[in-house]
Amino acid sequence: MEPLPQNPLPDPAPLPQTPKMKQAHSPPVVESTPMSQKCTSHAEDEVPQRASVVNKFLEDDIGDGVVFSLDDFATLILELPVDWKVKKDIALQLDSQAVKDAFEAYLSVAIGVAEAEGKKRKGAAGHETQLYRPLANLLNVLKDSDGEEGRLGSDIDEKIFYVQDPRPVLGSRIERKPDLGGIYLQLLELTEGEELSDYLEKNKKIVGVFWGLLLYFVEVKHRKGNFIGMSIRKAAIHPGPSSRTQSDTLPSIAYVVSQSATSTALTSTSASFGDEPLVEDTIQAIGGTKKTTEVVTSQEYARRAEAELRAEQKMSSTQGQRHTRIQCASYAKEMLSNGFIRNHAMGITADDSGFRFQYYDRSKVVESQPFHILNDESKTLLMAMVCQLNKLSTEKLGFIPNLDLNKFDHLRHPEQLTFKFEDDPSALVGATYTFTGSDGRRRRLKITKVLYRAEGIVGRCSIVVEVVCLCREADCFWHEEGNQKTRVMKISFPSKTRPCEDGLIGEARSKAESSGQRWALNHLPEVIDSITFPYHEHTTVQGRLKKHLKDDYEERVMRVTFLEKLHPLSELTDPREYAQVFYDILQIHQWLYECVGILHRDLSSGNIMFRRIDGKVYGVLNDFDLSSRVRDMNHGPTSKQRTGTRPFMSVDLLDSRWAGGHLYRHDLESLFYIILCLACRYKAPGVPAPEPRPYSQWFSGTDREVVTDKNMFLTSPFVLSEDLPIQPYFADFEPWLKSIHYFISEGYHARPRRPIVPMDDANNLDSTEDIPPQTSFNWQTLAGQVTYPRLSRLMSSFRGVPLETRWSG
Repeated sequence: MEPLPQNPLPDPAPLPQTPKMKQAHSPPVVESTPMSQKCTSHAEDEVPQRASVVNKFLEDDIGDGVVFSLDDFATLILELPVDWKVKKDIALQLDSQAVKDAFEAYLSVAIGVAEAEGKKRKGAAGHETQLYRPLANLLNVLKDSDGEEGRLGSDIDEKIFYVQDPRPVLGSRIERKPDLGGIYLQLLELTEGEELSDYLEKNKKIVGVFWGLLLYFVEVKHRKGNFIGMSIRKAAIHPGPSSRTQSDTLPSIAYVVSQSATSTALTSTSASFGDEPLVEDTIQAIGGTKKTTEVVTSQEYARRAEAELRAEQKMSSTQGQRHTRIQCASYAKEMLSNGFIRNHAMGITADDSGFRFQYYDRSKVVESQPFHILNDESKTLLMAMVCQLNKLSTEKLGFIPNLDLNKFDHLRHPEQLTFKFEDDPSALVGATYTFTGSDGRRRRLKITKVLYRAEGIVGRCSIVVEVVCLCREADCFWHEEGNQKTRVMKISFPSKTRPCEDGLIGEARSKAESSGQRWALNHLPEVIDSITFPYHEHTTVQGRLKKHLKDDYEERVMRVTFLEKLHPLSELTDPREYAQVFYDILQIHQWLYECVGILHRDLSSGNIMFRRIDGKVYGVLNDFDLSSRVRDMNHGPTSKQRTGTRPFMSVDLLDSRWAGGHLYRHDLESLFYIILCLACRYKAPGVPAPEPRPYSQWFSGTDREVVTDKNMFLTSPFVLSEDLPIQPYFADFEPWLKSIHYFISEGYHARPRRPIVPMDDANNLDSTEDIPPQTSFNWQTLAGQVTYPRLSRLMSSFRGVPLETRWSG
C-alpha cells in the first residue's frame, strides 16, 4: 500500500460566508469558526452513551448530505468508468441462470411478503427477516468472480455478504446490528471443497464480527419501498421486461439515470425516537482500556427487533426515511470510530425491490438516488455497482494506507490473514504504521496503547495512540540509550484551511526562545514530526467529490503528528499539584494569547497534561488542533464544521443563537468547568464519585440540554444558594470554585436584555421613554467579571500558600 501523495499544500482559499445580522443588545458579530453541535473530542470522564444524543449528532451529519444521480455515484464514488455500459472488458452476464434464479428468488420473497402483509397483517410487524438470506444470496451471486456469474473484470477480491442480524457487531458501546455485512471470504476459514452457499446455510448467523472486519453494511427495510423513497403497488415476477407492472409512482431507471445534471440535498423531517435500553457490562479490552457494552440474551434481541418493526410500521414514509438514514449513519459511525482506522465507509439500503447506495466520509454524507430492480436495465445497474463495490481495494473502501495490523494482514493480502473471531483488535494494539519522516528516514512504529479515539462521522475525528520505533538504527533519536522511547502518534482529518497544529506549536516555541521567555517551553508540547496527506483530485474519492461539489464539500487532509509523551491529569495524586497545573495552564494560555497571538479554543480535561522536571510538576497545554491565530479570527472560519468539547464549553458557545464567535473568556469558563468536574465527580484521583454523579447531563446530553442545565447552574437563585457538591478529597478547591462561579454568574446576569415594549392598552406600564438606554456592554469580559487578572490573583495560592508563578506578565 503506497501512501497518499505528499504534494505541497496551496494557500488556503477563504470559505464562503453568509453575513450574520447584528441585533440590538446582542454581542458583536465575529466571523470565527462556529462552535459545535457535536463533540469532535470527548472528555475522559466516561458516561453511558444515549442513543438519542448520538442520533442527534448523526442528524447533523446527514442533514448536510447530498443525493447523487446513479451515474454520479457509480463513477465518482464506486469508480466505474464513464463508458462502463459499452466497455467490452466489463461482462455482465444477466442471462446467467444463477443470476436469474437469484433475482427471482429475492423478488418473489420481497413482493410476496409485502402483498401478504398488506392483506393479512395490516399495521402489524412485518417479516423483513425473510429477505435477509435471499438478498445475501443475490449479492453473492452478483459479485461472484468464478465462471460466468455476474463478472465485472477478473480481479474482484474474495469478499462475501453474510447475515448479521440479530447479533450486534462487536466493539462499540451502543448496540448496532446491520442486517447484512460484507467481509473477506478468508475469515470464514472454509474447509477444502466446502461450498460458500453450504457454509452460509449451515451457519445462519455469523457471530463475533467486530467493526474493523466489516467492509460495508447492508440494511433491509420492508415497507413496500416507502423507506427509501419509493412505493410499489403491484409487481409480477416473470422473466422479461414486458411482463412486469410498475407503480406509476416509481421512476423508471432511464429517468433516474437521466437526472445526473445536479445533486440534491438530503432532507429529513423531525420526529422523536426513544432511547435504546442500555444493559451495561464493563469489559477489559486489548491494551488495558475498558469499554462499556451491552450484554443481552438472544430472546431480548428478538423482542427488540419485533418492537422496532412494529414502531416502523406506524411511521409515515418521511419519518421512515429519516429513521433509516439515521440507522445507516450509525453503522457508518461505528465503522469509522471503532476497529481499524478509515477515511470513509460505504453501505447499501435494500427496501423490497428498491436499492440505495450510501457513502460517508469526514466531510460529507452522499446517497445515490433509489432505484428498483424490476427490469433488466435496473438489474444490470445493480449488478455493475455491486461488482464494482467488491472490486475496490481495501484502501479504496476507506482503510488508511501504511497501517499493518498484527494477525490482520488482509489490508495487503487477504489470503494471508490469520484470525479467530473471538479476538478483538479494535484497540489497534500491536498494529504497525510505516512512514517517511521529514528527515527522509523510513520508520516503522508499533502501537502499544490507545489513548483516545473520537466518535463521529464528519469532523477531524482524532485517534491518539502511544507508539515505539521498531528500527534498529544506532543514531535514531526515537531511542534513548539503546532503549525504545515511547512517543505519541495522532492521526486526524482537519480542514485543509485550518492552521496545522505543529505550525502553531512551532510559532509558540520559537517566540519563547527568541523573546527570552524560555519558561513557556516547559508548558508547551513538543512536536517531533508531522506529515500531511492531501487527497488527490483524481485518484481518491475525496478529491473527486471536492472537484464535483466545489464549495459544498469541505476539503480535508489526513495529518499524522508525532509528539513527546506527556502525562494525563489522572496520574496526579496531590491536590496541590493539581492546583499548580491549573495555575500553569492559566498562565501559558494567557501568554499564548497576549504574546504569540494564539487562542487555544478547546480547553478540556484531556488537553491539560503535565511533565515532571527534576521532580517538579509543570502543567502543559496540549492539542492545538482547534486553535486559531487571533489576527485571523475575524477573517472567516477555518472550517465549516463546528468544534469543541461539550462538557467544558461555555454557555454562549453551546447556544445556537450566539453570534459573537469564540472569545478569550470562553476558555476561562472552560477551565472552571474542568476544575469543577474534577472536584465534584471524583472522590480521589481516577476514582469516580458514587452515582448519581453531579453534572452528568453535561457529558451525555444534547447541546440544548447542556445549555439549559448550565444556564440554571449559573443563573438560578435556587442553585446559587446551594453549596457546590465538592468531594472531601478536593475540598481545598472550594475557595477557587465558589469565587469563579460567582464571577461567571455575575457576568451572565449583567448581560443586557431587550427592553420591554408595553402594550397599547396597558396604561399602567411605563412608557418606552422611561426606560433608560442600554449602556455599552463589555462582552469580552462580561462587564469585567471574567478576566485573567481576577483569576490569576485567586489561583496564585492554594490552601493559603503561594503557588509558583511562572510569568509576571
